[in-house]
Amino acid sequence: MMPIYKLTALVSLLVAGTAAMAADWSNATIGYRYAPSQSEPGVSDKVSKNILNFTYVSGDKLGSNFFTIDLLKSNSADPARNGGGGAQEWYGFYQRDFSLKAMTGNTTGYGFAKDIKFVGRVDAGTKNTAFAPSPRKLRVGVSAAMPVTAGFWDIGIQAYKEANHNGIVGKAVHFDTAPALVTAWLIPVGSLGAFSGFVDVIGPKGKDGFGIETKTEVLARAKFMFNVMGAASGLTAGFGIEHWSNKFGNDNSIAGVRNSAKATTPLLLVEYKL
Repeated sequence: MMPIYKLTALVSLLVAGTAAMAADWSNATIGYRYAPSQSEPGVSDKVSKNILNFTYVSGDKLGSNFFTIDLLKSNSADPARNGGGGAQEWYGFYQRDFSLKAMTGNTTGYGFAKDIKFVGRVDAGTKNTAFAPSPRKLRVGVSAAMPVTAGFWDIGIQAYKEANHNGIVGKAVHFDTAPALVTAWLIPVGSLGAFSGFVDVIGPKGKDGFGIETKTEVLARAKFMFNVMGAASGLTAGFGIEHWSNKFGNDNSIAGVRNSAKATTPLLLVEYKL
Protein backbone atom coordinates (compact mmCIF):
# COMPACT_ATOMS: atom_id res chain seq x y z
CA MET A 1 0.00 0.00 0.00
CA MET A 2 1.19 3.50 -0.78
CA PRO A 3 2.50 5.25 2.39
CA ILE A 4 0.08 7.69 4.02
CA TYR A 5 2.30 10.72 3.38
CA LYS A 6 2.42 9.92 -0.34
CA LEU A 7 -1.33 9.36 -0.47
CA THR A 8 -1.88 12.65 1.37
CA ALA A 9 0.42 14.51 -1.01
CA LEU A 10 -1.35 13.00 -4.04
CA VAL A 11 -4.83 13.85 -2.79
CA SER A 12 -3.63 17.36 -1.83
CA LEU A 13 -2.47 17.96 -5.39
CA LEU A 14 -5.76 16.69 -6.80
CA VAL A 15 -7.96 18.74 -4.50
CA ALA A 16 -5.79 21.83 -4.97
CA GLY A 17 -6.30 21.52 -8.70
CA THR A 18 -10.06 21.27 -8.38
CA ALA A 19 -10.13 24.15 -5.89
CA ALA A 20 -8.42 26.33 -8.50
CA MET A 21 -11.54 26.14 -10.70
CA ALA A 22 -13.60 29.31 -10.87
CA ALA A 23 -16.10 29.29 -8.01
CA ASP A 24 -19.77 29.93 -8.77
CA TRP A 25 -20.29 30.92 -5.14
CA SER A 26 -18.22 31.18 -1.97
CA ASN A 27 -18.28 32.41 1.61
CA ALA A 28 -15.79 32.71 4.43
CA THR A 29 -16.39 32.84 8.18
CA ILE A 30 -14.26 33.64 11.21
CA GLY A 31 -15.40 32.44 14.61
CA TYR A 32 -14.67 31.89 18.27
CA ARG A 33 -15.95 29.14 20.54
CA TYR A 34 -15.37 28.35 24.19
CA ALA A 35 -15.41 24.75 25.44
CA PRO A 36 -15.21 24.65 29.26
CA SER A 37 -15.07 20.89 29.83
CA GLN A 38 -13.21 18.89 27.19
CA SER A 39 -11.12 15.80 27.87
CA GLU A 40 -7.57 14.90 26.86
CA PRO A 41 -6.26 11.31 27.05
CA GLY A 42 -3.88 11.01 30.01
CA VAL A 43 -5.07 14.27 31.60
CA SER A 44 -7.06 13.63 34.77
CA ASP A 45 -8.83 17.02 34.95
CA LYS A 46 -11.29 18.45 32.46
CA VAL A 47 -9.72 20.96 30.08
CA SER A 48 -11.16 24.30 29.01
CA LYS A 49 -10.23 25.62 25.56
CA ASN A 50 -10.50 28.90 23.68
CA ILE A 51 -10.77 28.19 19.96
CA LEU A 52 -10.43 30.49 16.96
CA ASN A 53 -11.73 29.23 13.63
CA PHE A 54 -11.58 30.14 9.95
CA THR A 55 -13.84 28.38 7.43
CA TYR A 56 -14.07 28.79 3.66
CA VAL A 57 -16.72 27.13 1.47
CA SER A 58 -17.19 27.40 -2.29
CA GLY A 59 -19.01 25.65 -5.12
CA ASP A 60 -18.35 25.16 -8.82
CA LYS A 61 -19.76 23.18 -11.74
CA LEU A 62 -18.49 19.87 -10.36
CA GLY A 63 -19.22 20.17 -6.66
CA SER A 64 -17.93 22.00 -3.61
CA ASN A 65 -14.84 22.80 -1.54
CA PHE A 66 -14.71 23.02 2.25
CA PHE A 67 -11.71 24.21 4.25
CA THR A 68 -11.60 24.82 8.00
CA ILE A 69 -8.86 25.36 10.57
CA ASP A 70 -8.98 25.68 14.36
CA LEU A 71 -6.38 27.37 16.57
CA LEU A 72 -6.84 26.04 20.12
CA LYS A 73 -5.48 27.19 23.48
CA SER A 74 -5.89 24.96 26.55
CA ASN A 75 -5.85 26.01 30.17
CA SER A 76 -3.05 24.81 32.49
CA ALA A 77 -4.76 21.43 33.07
CA ASP A 78 -3.39 20.49 29.63
CA PRO A 79 0.17 21.84 29.84
CA ALA A 80 2.57 22.68 27.04
CA ARG A 81 5.69 20.53 26.72
CA ASN A 82 8.17 23.15 28.00
CA GLY A 83 5.92 24.94 30.47
CA GLY A 84 4.53 28.40 29.91
CA GLY A 85 0.89 27.54 30.55
CA GLY A 86 -1.62 25.54 28.57
CA ALA A 87 -0.92 23.76 25.32
CA GLN A 88 -1.47 25.28 21.92
CA GLU A 89 -2.54 23.41 18.84
CA TRP A 90 -3.91 23.77 15.35
CA TYR A 91 -6.07 21.37 13.39
CA GLY A 92 -7.67 21.71 9.99
CA PHE A 93 -8.91 19.85 6.96
CA TYR A 94 -9.78 20.34 3.31
CA GLN A 95 -12.64 18.41 1.73
CA ARG A 96 -13.62 18.19 -1.92
CA ASP A 97 -17.03 16.89 -3.01
CA PHE A 98 -17.88 15.84 -6.57
CA SER A 99 -21.62 15.97 -7.23
CA LEU A 100 -23.04 13.18 -9.40
CA LYS A 101 -26.09 15.35 -10.07
CA ALA A 102 -23.91 18.22 -11.31
CA MET A 103 -21.73 15.98 -13.47
CA THR A 104 -24.62 14.05 -15.10
CA GLY A 105 -27.37 16.66 -15.20
CA ASN A 106 -29.77 14.31 -13.41
CA THR A 107 -32.61 16.35 -11.91
CA THR A 108 -34.76 13.49 -10.60
CA GLY A 109 -32.53 12.37 -7.73
CA TYR A 110 -31.22 8.96 -6.73
CA GLY A 111 -33.87 7.06 -4.83
CA PHE A 112 -34.12 8.48 -1.32
CA ALA A 113 -31.27 10.94 -2.00
CA LYS A 114 -31.43 14.11 -4.05
CA ASP A 115 -27.72 13.80 -4.89
CA ILE A 116 -24.76 11.44 -4.52
CA LYS A 117 -21.33 12.92 -3.80
CA PHE A 118 -17.85 11.46 -4.08
CA VAL A 119 -15.70 12.80 -1.26
CA GLY A 120 -11.96 13.26 -0.68
CA ARG A 121 -10.59 14.81 2.50
CA VAL A 122 -7.15 15.59 3.94
CA ASP A 123 -6.60 16.47 7.65
CA ALA A 124 -3.51 17.79 9.43
CA GLY A 125 -2.62 19.20 12.85
CA THR A 126 -0.02 19.54 15.59
CA LYS A 127 0.15 20.26 19.32
CA ASN A 128 3.02 21.36 21.61
CA THR A 129 2.58 18.79 24.41
CA ALA A 130 4.96 16.06 25.55
CA PHE A 131 3.00 13.64 23.36
CA ALA A 132 3.70 15.96 20.39
CA PRO A 133 0.94 14.66 18.12
CA SER A 134 1.08 15.53 14.44
CA PRO A 135 -1.89 13.77 12.82
CA ARG A 136 -2.07 13.35 9.05
CA LYS A 137 -5.27 11.78 7.78
CA LEU A 138 -6.79 10.79 4.48
CA ARG A 139 -10.44 10.01 3.81
CA VAL A 140 -12.13 8.82 0.63
CA GLY A 141 -15.80 7.92 0.35
CA VAL A 142 -19.30 8.65 -0.81
CA SER A 143 -22.21 10.58 0.70
CA ALA A 144 -25.92 10.97 0.04
CA ALA A 145 -27.66 14.35 0.16
CA MET A 146 -30.97 14.04 1.98
CA PRO A 147 -34.03 15.80 0.48
CA VAL A 148 -34.33 18.66 2.98
CA THR A 149 -36.15 21.72 1.65
CA ALA A 150 -33.58 24.25 2.92
CA GLY A 151 -29.93 23.97 3.87
CA PHE A 152 -28.37 20.51 3.64
CA TRP A 153 -28.10 17.15 5.37
CA ASP A 154 -25.49 14.67 4.14
CA ILE A 155 -24.89 11.08 5.29
CA GLY A 156 -21.81 9.19 4.15
CA ILE A 157 -19.33 6.36 4.54
CA GLN A 158 -15.57 6.71 4.10
CA ALA A 159 -12.31 4.81 4.24
CA TYR A 160 -10.10 6.44 6.90
CA LYS A 161 -6.29 6.24 7.09
CA GLU A 162 -4.17 7.99 9.75
CA ALA A 163 -0.50 8.51 10.56
CA ASN A 164 0.54 10.25 13.77
CA HIS A 165 3.45 10.80 16.16
CA ASN A 166 3.85 9.52 19.72
CA GLY A 167 6.40 11.68 21.54
CA ILE A 168 6.25 9.55 24.71
CA VAL A 169 7.75 6.52 22.98
CA GLY A 170 9.40 8.64 20.27
CA LYS A 171 8.09 7.08 17.10
CA ALA A 172 5.72 7.56 14.19
CA VAL A 173 2.53 5.50 14.25
CA HIS A 174 0.76 4.25 11.12
CA PHE A 175 -2.73 3.05 11.88
CA ASP A 176 -4.77 0.50 9.95
CA THR A 177 -7.38 1.67 7.48
CA ALA A 178 -10.73 1.98 9.24
CA PRO A 179 -14.34 2.66 8.23
CA ALA A 180 -15.87 6.03 9.08
CA LEU A 181 -19.55 6.93 9.20
CA VAL A 182 -20.28 10.65 8.91
CA THR A 183 -23.21 12.99 8.82
CA ALA A 184 -23.37 16.79 8.69
CA TRP A 185 -26.24 19.24 8.46
CA LEU A 186 -27.24 22.90 8.40
CA ILE A 187 -30.94 23.72 8.61
CA PRO A 188 -32.08 27.39 8.51
CA VAL A 189 -34.86 28.33 10.94
CA GLY A 190 -36.52 31.29 9.24
CA SER A 191 -34.90 34.62 10.02
CA LEU A 192 -34.00 33.44 13.54
CA GLY A 193 -30.83 31.55 12.66
CA ALA A 194 -29.69 28.01 11.82
CA PHE A 195 -29.23 24.62 13.45
CA SER A 196 -26.07 22.81 12.32
CA GLY A 197 -23.65 20.10 13.35
CA PHE A 198 -22.00 16.79 12.55
CA VAL A 199 -21.45 13.27 13.87
CA ASP A 200 -18.20 11.45 13.06
CA VAL A 201 -17.82 7.75 13.92
CA ILE A 202 -14.41 6.15 13.23
CA GLY A 203 -14.01 2.41 13.65
CA PRO A 204 -11.08 0.67 15.39
CA LYS A 205 -7.82 1.44 13.54
CA GLY A 206 -5.47 -1.18 14.96
CA LYS A 207 -2.87 -0.69 17.68
CA ASP A 208 -1.69 2.72 18.91
CA GLY A 209 1.91 3.71 19.69
CA PHE A 210 1.75 1.92 23.05
CA GLY A 211 0.60 -1.34 21.44
CA ILE A 212 -2.98 -1.01 22.72
CA GLU A 213 -5.91 -1.83 20.46
CA THR A 214 -7.94 1.25 19.53
CA LYS A 215 -11.70 1.51 19.96
CA THR A 216 -14.52 3.08 17.97
CA GLU A 217 -14.30 6.87 18.33
CA VAL A 218 -17.38 9.10 18.30
CA LEU A 219 -17.30 12.89 17.94
CA ALA A 220 -20.60 14.77 17.78
CA ARG A 221 -21.16 18.52 17.78
CA ALA A 222 -24.40 20.45 17.40
CA LYS A 223 -25.08 24.19 17.65
CA PHE A 224 -27.79 26.77 17.13
CA MET A 225 -26.60 30.16 15.85
CA PHE A 226 -28.87 33.18 16.14
CA ASN A 227 -28.74 36.02 13.63
CA VAL A 228 -27.59 39.17 15.44
CA MET A 229 -29.05 42.42 14.10
CA GLY A 230 -30.61 40.49 11.20
CA ALA A 231 -29.20 37.96 8.76
CA ALA A 232 -27.69 40.69 6.56
CA SER A 233 -25.25 41.72 9.31
CA GLY A 234 -23.26 38.50 8.95
CA LEU A 235 -22.91 38.27 12.75
CA THR A 236 -24.25 35.23 14.60
CA ALA A 237 -23.97 34.03 18.19
CA GLY A 238 -25.22 30.92 19.87
CA PHE A 239 -24.66 27.84 21.95
CA GLY A 240 -24.01 24.18 21.36
CA ILE A 241 -22.90 20.87 22.80
CA GLU A 242 -20.03 18.53 21.98
CA HIS A 243 -19.63 14.86 22.90
CA TRP A 244 -16.42 12.90 22.37
CA SER A 245 -15.96 9.27 23.42
CA ASN A 246 -12.84 7.09 23.03
CA LYS A 247 -11.07 10.24 21.90
CA PHE A 248 -8.45 9.57 19.21
CA GLY A 249 -9.33 5.86 19.50
CA ASN A 250 -8.15 5.58 23.12
CA ASP A 251 -10.08 3.02 25.16
CA ASN A 252 -11.77 5.08 27.85
CA SER A 253 -12.38 1.99 30.00
CA ILE A 254 -8.75 1.06 30.73
CA ALA A 255 -6.64 2.24 33.68
CA GLY A 256 -4.56 5.32 32.94
CA VAL A 257 -7.04 6.54 30.34
CA ARG A 258 -10.34 6.10 32.19
CA ASN A 259 -12.47 9.25 32.19
CA SER A 260 -9.83 11.19 30.23
CA ALA A 261 -10.91 10.13 26.73
CA LYS A 262 -14.62 10.89 27.13
CA ALA A 263 -16.42 14.16 27.78
CA THR A 264 -19.54 16.15 27.03
CA THR A 265 -19.14 19.91 27.10
CA PRO A 266 -21.35 22.91 26.39
CA LEU A 267 -20.15 25.42 23.80
CA LEU A 268 -20.49 29.19 23.47
CA LEU A 269 -19.95 30.54 19.94
CA VAL A 270 -19.66 33.76 17.94
CA GLU A 271 -19.21 33.84 14.15
CA TYR A 272 -18.94 36.51 11.49
CA LYS A 273 -19.38 35.97 7.76
CA LEU A 274 -16.77 37.96 5.85
